[in-house]
Amino acid sequence: MTEPPKINQIAVLFCSCFKLNKAERFILVPLVLNKLNVMKFLLNGGAVFLIICFLISSCKSKDKAADQSVKYDKVFFDYTITAEEGGPYATCMFQYKKDGLDGNAINIAPGKVELDGQALEGDSAGLSGYYYEIQKPLDSFGGKHTIVFTNPADDQYKEEFEFTPFTLAEELPAKTLRKPFVIHLKNFPKTKTPLRLLLLDTAFESRGFNDIVPVVNSEISITQSILSTLKKGPINLELYMEEERPLQQHGSAGGRLSITYGLKRAFELE
Repeated sequence: MTEPPKINQIAVLFCSCFKLNKAERFILVPLVLNKLNVMKFLLNGGAVFLIICFLISSCKSKDKAADQSVKYDKVFFDYTITAEEGGPYATCMFQYKKDGLDGNAINIAPGKVELDGQALEGDSAGLSGYYYEIQKPLDSFGGKHTIVFTNPADDQYKEEFEFTPFTLAEELPAKTLRKPFVIHLKNFPKTKTPLRLLLLDTAFESRGFNDIVPVVNSEISITQSILSTLKKGPINLELYMEEERPLQQHGSAGGRLSITYGLKRAFELE
């Protein structure tokens, strides 16, 4: 078996060192390889050694210990809930950012954060920083939930939210004529609610449709204007409810709760 190219070895070390998750690897690794290939003529044995030493030293400099200088009244609470129909889990990720939304995510020990009474373990990632994450079975996650953050001074901040997964009331036909139609949703608010609609075809020159549309009485109108952005053939449809609101209880830096839920379908446009 031949030894992997040195450039690939560096990319692997980059992922390992900074603990990139799958999404971060998908975005960053091709960029890293591209940059390294551009400078391939510099990558002799000595240069590779220096790069590896730099990455290792960067790894060792990442300290997971709690920052004792943090003023918790100036920490921004960032709560994110994401799930998709058909997936096994709803992912709940909570971060506490020093000095506001754009600050570094910190370790809150000896404080803690709980979801429905269950304490979450902390971890860190190369790009997102320190976070607290838990995955809950999606089929039983619908309903009301409570997040409780207790800082090291035993001050508590409670946040309640409701997770409501929706679906299609009627499945789309396998083939659809190029005429306006309506998508009916089930378990969706009856009041006017914004929803992200994506319709993507397979034509290289087509941009498809990607925008926020109003949902009234749980119905999405696919107009002639929307259909005009699509080419004939296979169509991928995606719907996402993207809710973001300020927290009910937080420090002076504020906080937000983001809930994203989506579903996907496919049909053929004739």
